[in-house]
Amino acid sequence: LVVALRQILGPSQVDAQFSVQGSRKRWDAAFSIGDVPYVVDYDGDEHYRNALKVKSDAEKDLEASAQGYSVVRIPYWVQLDTVTAGYYFGLNIEIVQDFPHGFISTRIFPASFCELGVARFLRELNQLPEGVRADVLESLAARAEEHGVEYVLPAELRTSRWIGPGMLGDFGREGVCSRRLREAVVRHPGRSARGR
Repeated sequence: LVVALRQILGPSQVDAQFSVQGSRKRWDAAFSIGDVPYVVDYDGDEHYRNALKVKSDAEKDLEASAQGYSVVRIPYWVQLDTVTAGYYFGLNIEIVQDFPHGFISTRIFPASFCELGVARFLRELNQLPEGVRADVLESLAARAEEHGVEYVLPAELRTSRWIGPGMLGDFGREGVCSRRLREAVVRHPGRSARGR
């Protein structure tokens, strides 16, 4: 992440392993765009599986926000590309990214998240731009077909409330993804899709 940000903003513009004043907690990167100072972390799966890590992240976010920083947390299932650079930083630049958004090469899916991690995942997912959210949902649908929905989504996310209209949406590619997830849940609410 730091390498990409330095390529975008300039090598001297991005500080790595940055701590806000009075804190020992480190951020992956810190920089300013105009008068807006940012602190950024690229959060791996541990930030969704460990409740104490979720708590520590929330405390760290408050410390930075209280000092005027814009806090950006990029989940491990989201890539830095043209759309996300605009979403997170307000940058209007072209970034070529070959690796898609979503749960592509990882084997850590929301079914492995702790309760607080699931809540964080839902909050972050629902705030993402439509196309990015659709890519993530498409990846979850593909992983549910590959491994079985119960190994990809926790029970609370296999309900029709979550995969119905309003949460995943009924528009564009996302509508297709939500239908695929709903079909996987309806076909096999407690069994692997492969074990038919």
